Amino acid sequence: MIATIELFNAYSNNYEDSEDAVLLKTEFLKAAEGIVADYLGFSPEEKEYRDVLLDGTDKGILYLPARNITKLSALAFDGEEKDVSDIILADDRIEYRTGDVFRRLGRKYIYVSFMAGWDEDSMPSTIRLAVLRIATLMLQETGGNIGLTGKSFADNSRTFVSYSNYRKYLEPLAPLRIRRF
Repeated sequence: MIATIELFNAYSNNYEDSEDAVLLKTEFLKAAEGIVADYLGFSPEEKEYRDVLLDGTDKGILYLPARNITKLSALAFDGEEKDVSDIILADDRIEYRTGDVFRRLGRKYIYVSFMAGWDEDSMPSTIRLAVLRIATLMLQETGGNIGLTGKSFADNSRTFVSYSNYRKYLEPLAPLRIRRF
């Protein structure tokens, strides 16, 4: 998990520790992590990816569908294995060291297997904070608390409903989103 229950308790200032409360908090954290992953376009937790890309770029760079690439295990062009020792790993892409290209293959495929994401200790704080903020908002909405507020004016009064809009929590993550072409 990106954020622990202990961190969630400290952030939300809600230390209720009954079995049901811990279960609910865990579900909120999982849901918040899913919202963040959907926004980023990949799961920020470190994991192995096996992907088939439809075509190359005719350049020495190939963008992959995740960030913080840490290991390239396999690379094949239409079933033909390639040497991965000649590849430089970058944040969201791999690059040939020798000037070779990830050639366009037409209707053929590029198979790639790699590790990407962050472990618990190196997770960017903006990702962790977004998860905590979204999960805390979900916690505050439990029990029908949807955030009704009112304002009286000279001629009438208005009621405002606060709803779950996570955009302001997700916008700081924009630089971490994956590139799609």
